[in-house]
Amino acid sequence: MLTGNMIAQLIPLLITPILSRLFSVEEFGVFALYSSIATFFMVIAAGRYETAILLPKEDKDAVNILALSFLILTGLSLLLMIVVLVFPVAALFDTPELADVMIYIPLTIFFGAAYRTLTYWSNRKKRFRATSVSSVTQATSRAGLNLFGGMYAGGYWEAGHAKGFFNALFSSKGGMLHGVRTWGMNSLVIGSILGYAFGTIQFVRTFISKDRTLLKEVNGASMRRLAKEHDKFPKINAVHALVDEIKNSGVTFVVSYMFSEVVLGLYSMTIRVLTLPLTMIGSAFSQVFIQRAAEMYANKEKMVPLMYATVRRLSFLALPIFLPIVFFGPDLFGIILGDEYRISGEFARILTPWLFLNFVISPVVQVTVVVGKQKELFGVALVGNTIILGSIFIGGFFFHKLEYGFMLLSLLEIIFYIWLCKWVFALAKEADAAHETSIETEQ
Repeated sequence: MLTGNMIAQLIPLLITPILSRLFSVEEFGVFALYSSIATFFMVIAAGRYETAILLPKEDKDAVNILALSFLILTGLSLLLMIVVLVFPVAALFDTPELADVMIYIPLTIFFGAAYRTLTYWSNRKKRFRATSVSSVTQATSRAGLNLFGGMYAGGYWEAGHAKGFFNALFSSKGGMLHGVRTWGMNSLVIGSILGYAFGTIQFVRTFISKDRTLLKEVNGASMRRLAKEHDKFPKINAVHALVDEIKNSGVTFVVSYMFSEVVLGLYSMTIRVLTLPLTMIGSAFSQVFIQRAAEMYANKEKMVPLMYATVRRLSFLALPIFLPIVFFGPDLFGIILGDEYRISGEFARILTPWLFLNFVISPVVQVTVVVGKQKELFGVALVGNTIILGSIFIGGFFFHKLEYGFMLLSLLEIIFYIWLCKWVFALAKEADAAHETSIETEQ
């Protein structure tokens, strides 16, 4: 899983210095806004039932949850298609450049959520190699399409223009373009959609070859029973996921509203560069951790040792990534992406302490789902998300400087994550103790 995720995330990371010269800062800003809208719906598009795929002991129940997830996803995607065709949704965001790409939102949501849902199925079956192959397929196709589209939008496929492209590629002046072009936005959006689509197709091929006999177990009665049995996921987990996404998308919306598309583009590049190397490690650990934790909880095994081991390993892996950013962030961003992205390096330097703790602790927080504490986690998430959005708003409204908002955010989130870590470990210790008492009683 780690190898597959490293390859999957390394590909877009390696082409980022090229994309920063093929697309303008404004285009990255508008695409960040588009992605935030799509992701906001994507996280609840299957009713959060996809998360429950890991929980049943029998595959016949799990495959009915899988079918239920796709039924909900298809319905929501069709509804959103009607909405974007009938209503001028882009007008709500005061960004005219969104109008040309809003039609793609339902497709982005469908394939993105389908990819996520089938990832859970693959991990349930412990097909971590298949999950890795699909993630590499998704990342490679998306990166290739972005690269091709960006070069086409810039006219670099035309005869005699290749030299200009290579000269700009090795220039420290960074982005060669300004403003938002139709082909530039289409390249970023369509690359995202087809990346998810190709990854989904890879999962479907594996499912058909290995699990198609389970489809005979799918029926309406089972889906209704399991929907009721796991109704905490749409009722509580979905609300929690939305609150989390309000945090992520909300930051984008607040930055877009209080600042310019250029500042939003610089911020989005900061997050893009920081999260890519972290995702390629953290995603692998998260997916394996929740599968293993769910299995251990079902078998009444102790989860705390697994949690300690996960935090230690992630801390060890993260330090070589974060420390250079703390000391050399602006210079690294300026050299690799171009001088105009030095500000992104300043943002990255400020946010690094918070993102380090987020990276190290986030996988083990999933224990709350395993032990049925989604409601409590929802309340905790509300606090964390309020800190993030409130800090950004204060920085923009009172100081008109995004950097000040990030400083406040990082400080408060450090305190928050230290408390969160203690709380999650206390829950796990309580569950382990209860299982130990239960085993002793049975004996």
